[in-house]
Amino acid sequence: MGIIGRLFGDKRKHAPRDEEVERMVARVVGLSPRLRLAQGHEARLTSAIAKAAAHLRELVAAFPSPRALSPASWAADSYVRAFFGAADDVGPALGRSTELYTFFEQQPGLNEAFAVLGMAMNERRTLGVAQEGDVTRSDVAQTTLSFSDHQIRICAPSDAELRQEIGRRMVDQLAIEGLARMAADTSRRDDLEQERALVAARLRLLERQGVGMQSVLGGGGEVDTGELARLRVQLEENDKELQNLGSRSEALDRQLDRVCEVFADAGALIHVSARSLRLSRMNVVLPEQGADDGHTLDLEIARVPGDPPRERAFALVRVARVDVPKPRNLLDEAARLL
Repeated sequence: MGIIGRLFGDKRKHAPRDEEVERMVARVVGLSPRLRLAQGHEARLTSAIAKAAAHLRELVAAFPSPRALSPASWAADSYVRAFFGAADDVGPALGRSTELYTFFEQQPGLNEAFAVLGMAMNERRTLGVAQEGDVTRSDVAQTTLSFSDHQIRICAPSDAELRQEIGRRMVDQLAIEGLARMAADTSRRDDLEQERALVAARLRLLERQGVGMQSVLGGGGEVDTGELARLRVQLEENDKELQNLGSRSEALDRQLDRVCEVFADAGALIHVSARSLRLSRMNVVLPEQGADDGHTLDLEIARVPGDPPRERAFALVRVARVDVPKPRNLLDEAARLL
């Protein structure tokens, strides 16, 4: 069984236990220990996470092989050249990664790390210079592509272990989304109960204007029948929403359902799309078919759930220890400048 099979389990084997899925269940419960109190939480989470595994397996398996990332690879690799404006930009980007430096510090016997390079991808419409036949024009509409906010946050000793870690982070992200839905459910219940109390109090005040001695002697003002009817309708709608949320004794089961729903909907929440672009050496987007000297790049774009969701370009990379500069000591730098 390959690494992806070991990570997510092999569907062809209907084994009663899947140790990796069990570890994922424990990882999710560790993020929200309250879920342990829900009836049958382990079986329900196992079923939901096993379904998400098929989608995550396909995502991880489809990632391209890691490419060398270094100042030296900038000239030879069209991807690295597209990601960075110049060879001198690669080193500082590697040096900014505390995780990469820490990884090498903790792994003194390793000379190479496998990592994920994440980037923001920016497209910009500009007017540029282009050759049209024998005429050089300087007002040609062009689209340029640039990459910024280069980050390396996770590292591993091998390609296989890196993909395992990516799978774990995906599970974490889905669990976080599930917790967010749990919180929203609880918050909505609190809002409804507070609103119900306010409406009920207002309703009692209005009804009292037409009962008891006040209805005989007056002095309380006219009863606003329109307001009274509106509040009664609002109270009924509020009660229906509270009933739909269930009783507080069912809260844990409901919260577990929210988490399971997230894993069942993993395909919509976490996905990676490939985008093919033909770029010039200056990162100008070129027509798919043309005489211009360009390179076709298949870029990987990941959708990260959140509020709002974000999209980031990424690539799996190999980084040599010798290419990672030491972190800058700001105090030493300040002393040097003084």
